[in-house]
Amino acid sequence: MIEDAPPGFVPFAVPITDEFAAFVAQALGDFHRLAGNGLSERSDLAADSPFKREADAHRALPDVVGAARMSLLDLLLDVTRLFWDNALDHARAVEANVLATPAPVWAPLTLSRTVMENVLLHHYLLDSSIAGGLRLARLAGLWRTDIGHMEKMAEALGHPGAAANTANTKSGASRVLADARVRERFNTSGKLVGYEADGDKAAMDVNITEQARAAMPTWLPAPYRLLSGAAHGRRWMIGRARVGAAGTGEALVSEAATLVTAAMVVFGSLEVAVATWQNYLGVDLDTVRRDMETHRARFLPQAAAMVHDGAAEGDEARTTLRSTRVVALCGSPDRAGSDRPLTGPGDVQVRGGAAA
Repeated sequence: MIEDAPPGFVPFAVPITDEFAAFVAQALGDFHRLAGNGLSERSDLAADSPFKREADAHRALPDVVGAARMSLLDLLLDVTRLFWDNALDHARAVEANVLATPAPVWAPLTLSRTVMENVLLHHYLLDSSIAGGLRLARLAGLWRTDIGHMEKMAEALGHPGAAANTANTKSGASRVLADARVRERFNTSGKLVGYEADGDKAAMDVNITEQARAAMPTWLPAPYRLLSGAAHGRRWMIGRARVGAAGTGEALVSEAATLVTAAMVVFGSLEVAVATWQNYLGVDLDTVRRDMETHRARFLPQAAAMVHDGAAEGDEARTTLRSTRVVALCGSPDRAGSDRPLTGPGDVQVRGGAAA
């Protein structure tokens, strides 16, 4: 896309304009609606899906064990749907945030990080490549970890009712897991460190960085570490905005690269989630996934063409990117697959009113 750029060229290292912010917001909105609507319109579950096979295996077990495992399967679907809904909510938040005035600096990255985290938890539990026993052990670990957080919150609140409710939840969870033959695992000090089911073992919690490395697309290298740098205020990450602000009178200045990165993280995360739903439940989401992939593939070249063609006249480093090949990819498919541009032409103004 940018093979004609001169040496030292850094793509998207230009201020955010009103036109570009609107373009990214529309792209994000179109994309998360593709994902959300596609899942809500899903067809019946496939008879040979991992979900169906695991449900049939649970029903074939003795009554108490089978019933407990089916209740855990219900919990699995409930909590992964919650992760999915939370991911979509934060995708909408990214869409809204990119339109903020003044333009956001690092907030789109921290919001997109939440989209990714929820998708990775979703994939951790629904990964179709793992055995059903490991799935139950992973669910048990996350459930008990969550209860541990509830206990700490109840203690911090100092409210007797909160402590009692948490204690009831904990005892109920322990009973269901015992009935389902999902066994606790302790270290030599007697600390609960995880669970085991059908010979498969899982830790109490998930290592999100490892999950990101395993589950996220290869075209999105090291996304979680990058986003964490923004979320945790790491100087190596956020210091660039101060350098860019030199001589502007502003404390921090944002760049188009921030919005592009946030959008690509949202795109990649939701693509992983939809693929995970399809692979575990066996629903037909091929058309939705193709539409999402096409939308994402068209976004980046159009973004580059818009940002760098809109830069100052005479700056060859910023005006040599548009080519026939880039223009051909600039359309954005709606659900019907149209080739309309993601956004129409408009005056290019730096967010906040300064000239580009």
